[in-house]
Amino acid sequence: MIAHFIEGLMTYHFLQNALITSLVIGIVAGAIGCFIILRGMSLMGDAISHAVLPGVALSFILGINFFVGAVVFGILASVLITYISNNSTVKSDTAIGITFSSFLALGVILIGVANSSTDLFHILFGNVLAVQDSDKWITIGIAILVLALLVIFYRPLLLTSFDPMMGKAFGMKVNRYHYLLMLMLTLVSVTAMQSVGTILVVAMLITPAATAYLFTKQLKHMILLSSAIGGISSVVGLFIGYSFNLAAGSSIVLTAAAIFLIGFFLSPKKVEQTKARQWKVAAVATAAVVGLGIFGYQRFLAPAAAEEKLQVVAANSIVADMVKEIAGDQIQLHSIVPVGKNPHEYEPLAEDVRKTVEADVIFYNGLNLETGGNGWFTKLMANAGKKPAEDYFAVSDGVEVIYLEGAAAAGKEDPHAWLNIENGILYAQNIYQTLKEKDPENQAIYEERFTAYRDKLRQLDETAKQQFAAIPEKEKLIVTSEGCFKYFSKAYQIPSAYIWEINTEEEGTPEQITQLVDRLKVSDVKSLFVESSVNKKPMQSVSKDSGIPVYAEIFTDSIAEPGNPGDSYYNMMKWNLEKIYAGLAGE
Repeated sequence: MIAHFIEGLMTYHFLQNALITSLVIGIVAGAIGCFIILRGMSLMGDAISHAVLPGVALSFILGINFFVGAVVFGILASVLITYISNNSTVKSDTAIGITFSSFLALGVILIGVANSSTDLFHILFGNVLAVQDSDKWITIGIAILVLALLVIFYRPLLLTSFDPMMGKAFGMKVNRYHYLLMLMLTLVSVTAMQSVGTILVVAMLITPAATAYLFTKQLKHMILLSSAIGGISSVVGLFIGYSFNLAAGSSIVLTAAAIFLIGFFLSPKKVEQTKARQWKVAAVATAAVVGLGIFGYQRFLAPAAAEEKLQVVAANSIVADMVKEIAGDQIQLHSIVPVGKNPHEYEPLAEDVRKTVEADVIFYNGLNLETGGNGWFTKLMANAGKKPAEDYFAVSDGVEVIYLEGAAAAGKEDPHAWLNIENGILYAQNIYQTLKEKDPENQAIYEERFTAYRDKLRQLDETAKQQFAAIPEKEKLIVTSEGCFKYFSKAYQIPSAYIWEINTEEEGTPEQITQLVDRLKVSDVKSLFVESSVNKKPMQSVSKDSGIPVYAEIFTDSIAEPGNPGDSYYNMMKWNLEKIYAGLAGE
């Protein structure tokens, strides 16, 4: 496995960036975490990491780098927490809880107000495999700055951490050093967002420092040991994430936790208490190493021989299914976003990046689906060294775009074009044209399969249009949670209504729900529908207050698992058309 990891480092630029960035973050987070622990402010890192979300949302609205907004709000949160603690009877932990929860809620609201497809999952959990060169250099620069400040102000920070009253007696400006430490903590938290995310950053700040604290009480030694543990955790965690195709950020945090657990049992105090049980720790560690070795051998040292076929990557399960229908067994196909996952919110894993780097051709939806918000697809293409219209292609090219309400600009496109079968046929045609150019030897096979697939989709589309035309106009209204059926509505001349428009993190504001309920009470609509990829409860509330039942669950962003209804693009559209017709017709 180690050889495989080293080979990956030599081959893939994305892995090099990930290693350097995570190593740097591990070292600097370990160093700054020592001061946080000594001051009894472990929750402050958690508070700041959550408080940056409004800054990220505002950065999106203003069109600036998220780093700027995140730092501003991180500093604002630290100042607010300190001010509340120093000027009221409220304790610091209470001030932290109030501030970070309020800032987090504000961030979610701002994302909703902006109609943004900002990926909250990415912000919360990070993706070190998507780190760009610019991100790497910013991280290195911030780390150098923070470490330099720690060296320069080591003595006053040491004194104010252990005995702030003595510092005041010596005439030191204790609050100044507190705010300096909060500034450094904010910078570290923001830079760590891209690797482990806001939720897990507190673990990188606290766990290595807590492990070091088990072995030494001297601050210098503690800082050095904590930084070493943070760096080791980052390298080993990235190795595990890459080798076993796991989320790298979470792997890094769990590695740090495992090191703490081992340190806890092997620390001087614990060893004296449990000398008779040390062999158990050694046995568990040995078994873990052997297990990892066996798994690694099975995964990497005995792989099946790869077939010499066109290597194709699709961004999501719907596009992948279309590619499979047209190409059949003539290609090796990999879908980045697996079945059942939301393409708006996905963290590419190591295998996804490897497959993308090795791909001959990549298909993605476009229309701001994968490239919106944090732009995980854009970052993935940059890390893989792929070029638009040469290596990766938007299957939605040629679609008559529908925009979000009140918007007609780049970044505001409604991406759900595939819900109109005519657009689905256009997707298939774009895939066919690209495949025959990339693999002319199999052009005849691609053409035959595309023609059959196109005709099947056309027949389904024509049948649906005839059925929907027979429904009385006053009964035509598709009601869903998210406003993703605009293309469907246009194709079949059926108006649509919804709770929220596009942002999948929303669950509906009181105004959105009441407006929809009021509209439904004066309508003749017989049924409501809920998407398979969203929270069902908001639509259930609408159903209860309007007295209209939820007729069926329908598909939007993903096909179903194999063997289930809707397990292909054709089957999901057939299911949607049949269920919507039956629901509107009152069958």
